[in-house]
Amino acid sequence: MVGEQTVEREPRGSQRLSFELTDRQRTVLRAVVEDYVRSATPVGSRVLVDRYGLGVSSATVRSAMAELEALGLLSHPHTSAGRVPSDLGYRVYVESLMREATMDRADQLMIRHQFSQVQLTSNEWLRLAASILAGSTRSASVVTPARARRARFGHVQLVELADGARLCVLVLTDGNVVQRRLDRGVLERLSPGSEMTQGELDLAANTLNAEMSGGSAPQIRRRARTLGPLAAHAAEIVAQLLEEEDGLVVEDVFTDGIVNVLEQPEFAEGAKLRGILEVLQRSDFLEQLVPVLTRRRGVHVIIGHENANDAMHEVSLIFAPYGAPDRALGLLGVLGPTRMSYPHAIPTVRCLAALMNELINSQYGETHD
Repeated sequence: MVGEQTVEREPRGSQRLSFELTDRQRTVLRAVVEDYVRSATPVGSRVLVDRYGLGVSSATVRSAMAELEALGLLSHPHTSAGRVPSDLGYRVYVESLMREATMDRADQLMIRHQFSQVQLTSNEWLRLAASILAGSTRSASVVTPARARRARFGHVQLVELADGARLCVLVLTDGNVVQRRLDRGVLERLSPGSEMTQGELDLAANTLNAEMSGGSAPQIRRRARTLGPLAAHAAEIVAQLLEEEDGLVVEDVFTDGIVNVLEQPEFAEGAKLRGILEVLQRSDFLEQLVPVLTRRRGVHVIIGHENANDAMHEVSLIFAPYGAPDRALGLLGVLGPTRMSYPHAIPTVRCLAALMNELINSQYGETHD
């Protein structure tokens, strides 16, 4: 497996868990979680004895399940004799009972090959990440572009177009590209009686690239005071573009695999899932997650009622940040019912985040953990 084996394990807004379970309780809890994840059916004691070879009687398992229910780790649906894990039960499972799966080496190589076929900064790259996550985990996936907390100047080109307009193409330090046409009226005043040549545009662009590297919008404006007229005008366009980018924390959300969640019995009624999707598509929800998930590297698991938003109480989120903490960060992860395969989803999210870190590192310089 690629990357550090780190999972954010403390529920938000709660005390660190301190359960001292017996070996039998741990074995029964693990078996209940894994059987319920597989079957979506409340789990009875006889099923556990028959299916998992626990080596004890059904009555003994029933007693252990009652103890786990008293601790709040299992619940007992009114219409069934079996038990199901609570959010707290899933949390204990993720923290101390789960045995992570590993991604096959051939699958990892195939994923790397797929990424090698796509331009790094393109939307196709983000769509590919979402597609791989959804397909690998059979959950819904969410990916946001890596964005700088403050947009900074990478390099610029000033280009003469076929229609006579001049275009400013700005590449940010996080690899994103923005552009805007230069004001034709301003250019005519700067070069009265003659057309602005591509050579003049190149000279102004070279000046900006030499003077503005890594600059924010305020820094660009300060440095522009010493430039010639054309370079100063282009610098103002650059500063405006940077300011607009500063206002976009999570402006794009790439999702895939929604049908995977619809197929789960918990969401057979589409109305439940509609509310969840509406929350995901609101940029403020993901913007609120950014500071929580980027305090520490690694995979973060948020289960059921640990989600602050009421609409998300029936789902779990498994997310990881990717990118350079001091420069540009994005989020990727999966969403599914709390009854999801954590041992498979967590290492998959970790692997994709590590791969995307490698790709950004190779393209833009070293990332920092």
